[in-house]
Amino acid sequence: MTVKNLGSMIFLLFCIPLELYAWVQTTAPKEIVKTETLEFRVVAKGFHVTFPMIEYIDGYVVQNVKTFHEATLIHAKKADKVTKIYSLTPTEDVILPAFSIKVDGKVEKTQPLHVKVKKRTQTHSPDYKLSMNISNITPMVGEKFLLHVRLVSKNVEDYTVETPRFNDFALQEISDKEYENNKGEWVEELSYEIIAQKSGPFVLNPIKAAIELSTPKYAKRNIYSNALRLEVKKIPNNLTVMGSYELNASVNVKHVQKNQPVQLTLSLQGEGNINNFDDINISIEGATVYEKRTKKLHRGEEEIYQKSFEIVSDKNFTIPSVSLEYFDIKEQRVKEITTQAFAIHVEDAVLEERTKTKQRTTRMEKAVYFLSGVFVTLFLVYMYQVLKNTTKTDKQKRIKKELQSIGDKEKFLKKIVPYLGKNRSLDRLLYTLENVENSEFKQLKKEIIRYICEEDIL
Repeated sequence: MTVKNLGSMIFLLFCIPLELYAWVQTTAPKEIVKTETLEFRVVAKGFHVTFPMIEYIDGYVVQNVKTFHEATLIHAKKADKVTKIYSLTPTEDVILPAFSIKVDGKVEKTQPLHVKVKKRTQTHSPDYKLSMNISNITPMVGEKFLLHVRLVSKNVEDYTVETPRFNDFALQEISDKEYENNKGEWVEELSYEIIAQKSGPFVLNPIKAAIELSTPKYAKRNIYSNALRLEVKKIPNNLTVMGSYELNASVNVKHVQKNQPVQLTLSLQGEGNINNFDDINISIEGATVYEKRTKKLHRGEEEIYQKSFEIVSDKNFTIPSVSLEYFDIKEQRVKEITTQAFAIHVEDAVLEERTKTKQRTTRMEKAVYFLSGVFVTLFLVYMYQVLKNTTKTDKQKRIKKELQSIGDKEKFLKKIVPYLGKNRSLDRLLYTLENVENSEFKQLKKEIIRYICEEDIL
């Protein structure tokens, strides 16, 4: 063996862990907090390692999070160290069984482990405290109330507060502020709007914050808040709507022509558990009602719902009043709000009068109407011809005077060029004019002017 190869072997021995035999092992925390994920590792070392399929443990679904390999030495030979990380979310204590792993042709078994699942309880420490409180411990179904989350800490480098999630409650964050108090502690305050979706007693389980401590440096741990108990009450009289509302109605017209639409707009405004306005509809005998659209608006803290209808009928009809029964939070009583009714008059008298008038029209009246129309038409035609002839005569006089005033042949030709192509005889005279002497020009000019003004060339 050369010195170079020997040096390489020594380096390899220092870099790769030396094992004398193959082995398997399971590692896991002794306890976890309920609703959190349990992660455990199964490790095997050997030249050929085969893991079993692990899909369920005590009925809980198991996921293979990650697998990685490391080089190791067994009896001075390079081997493989395989680590598989699994996860599950138990709600009660769980036993990780002995896993059978095939290593180099032999089946090796790990030791079973018991993992305790404890309930979340508030973490107590002089360096940090996570707490929750609510503004109402006896809210009504659908009633909005506030949840406040507060983290006070010192000697903490970083932190993350999880977003609360509770079954049968809807939450929406409305504020988040961070500041230093007069004790030199950092305070994180988060506020949520929370709505109970069903009645009964409830426990809002503690929430978690992940913190990173300054001392020991960068040590990480999870801390927990207190739990909250509340009793959610049913809405009285088996109602489903609660809050404080105003309901109004309006129409765009009260008099319409037959089969013309009337638009009705309902407007509900206030605060409560109504999330839409779709349940309110109207029905009118003898009329067709079309639902148009529903829209949601905001005015300050109040929500405004608007719903529009179009109503069509060929006779008078009444839009009935619309009512809504709900439990009024402010007045603590069942309340009913009602809109006004609208009487709609459908205009058809004009059409009926026209029909009666037509029925009364006699043949003589029709004849008189016809002859009157003929007379008016003939008169208009006559007046048109008179005006046309008068206009034409004036035009002829003007053009004749203008042409007679021209004494130069070339200027005369330029003036009459627009009349070429309107009369063959006139065309021959114009062509002849180009070749005549000035002595013959005057006579030929008179003939051309006569054609233009008297032969209807204009």
